[in-house]
Amino acid sequence: MKRHIISIVTVLVVLMAVWAAFGQQKEKEGSQRSAKYRQSQLEAVKIIQEQAAKLKADLEAPAAKPEGKELSAEEKAKLKESFTKMREERMKAVAVIEEQIARLKGQRQLKIEHEESLSELQEIHKMAVKEKAEETAKLIMQLIINRNKEFEETMKKFGFEQKP
Repeated sequence: MKRHIISIVTVLVVLMAVWAAFGQQKEKEGSQRSAKYRQSQLEAVKIIQEQAAKLKADLEAPAAKPEGKELSAEEKAKLKESFTKMREERMKAVAVIEEQIARLKGQRQLKIEHEESLSELQEIHKMAVKEKAEETAKLIMQLIINRNKEFEETMKKFGFEQKP
């Protein structure tokens, strides 16, 4: 009888040690994931700050247009080109900021926003089918499919896992 009790106690002690080690491993993985997420959030904020500083510097820069004199066609073309280049740079900065804001929102919030935007289209699609407006229904369905593809590409780009 003593032999059985000793064996059972030994097995229980080993199981408790393995269970504790497994729990620590899971906790360690969770804290690593949390630290990685925090690091990516800080990185996104840093990028947003850099891009905002660029935008501010561009907006505060003095205008290149000389006042009080008539410009030749060549000068007008150069001026137009410089304004176009500045506008493109601003748009790039804004696009980077928007991308980083999407990263900050996270996968869950992006999915909620996506589903909300699709729900209206799906309702319109249902009405088109109900009213037998086949062409309209096809166009709306294609729009829904395109938005889903864009969403999936965005999620892949940010490295978010897609769950079915």
